[in-house]
Amino acid sequence: MRRRCYTGPVGAELTSIEPLRDVIGTKPLGIFSDIDGTLAPIVGDPAKSKVSPRAKELLTGLIACHVRIALVSGREIEAARRIVGLENVAYAGNHGLHVWLNGSEETSEAVLQYAGQAQKVLAEIGAIPHPGIEIEDKGPVLAFHYRNAARQKFAREAIMAAIERAPGAAAFGVFEGRKIIELRPPLDINKGTAIVRLAERLGVRSAIAIGDDLTDVDMFRGVEELRRQGMAGATVAVWSAEAPEGLLEATDFWVRGVEGVECLLDSALRALRD
Repeated sequence: MRRRCYTGPVGAELTSIEPLRDVIGTKPLGIFSDIDGTLAPIVGDPAKSKVSPRAKELLTGLIACHVRIALVSGREIEAARRIVGLENVAYAGNHGLHVWLNGSEETSEAVLQYAGQAQKVLAEIGAIPHPGIEIEDKGPVLAFHYRNAARQKFAREAIMAAIERAPGAAAFGVFEGRKIIELRPPLDINKGTAIVRLAERLGVRSAIAIGDDLTDVDMFRGVEELRRQGMAGATVAVWSAEAPEGLLEATDFWVRGVEGVECLLDSALRALRD
């Protein structure tokens, strides 16, 4: 009997690999995963984030078993590649606005045109006079982090007020995640559309999506689209004390934290080797 790996609040708890066996057994299998809060623990300084050694080891083992891995992040491609440290996987950065596949980055002209506009918005906003707020320039995306603010509620309000005062910000969509607010181009591109495209390009016949934040709900919807197309698929949320409302309701199963993801990957690897 396999050991029970997953613990957490009452809900669609994934307590063994059994519910995923049909998906895992349909090959080629694709695993589409977020990075921060999923494969890498959340840290105060985003620049110091690293995928856990165990998760990296398990991803390497899955690749050796011919699993197609795509890591879908809100970070820029280069930052995602640095955090993960694996070259033989696909990456989608900035929530799908950029893709790294077969050793090169791909970005559409529609995305590139927003990079200049984002710089104008950045100049309009300037510095936000609230301790602990960090502004990250991600090309066509601007991210406002307030995890390190002592008064997070007021920091969030200060960010929203600054965005409302910037005329150019009206050309962007406003999105919220775990202690972060982002301005993104209003394009029909997100983590869900990214994995649908990547699934086709990677040639997979089944898909498992794993994520911990509201942007990952788009990835779960992407799996729903793949299922409508006849593909085997499953979605797994990563529960934490910061889990946003609606995350667990949007997924098939959940696990607790990075440790739960490691256990899931380990169980999948064992099943593939059986």
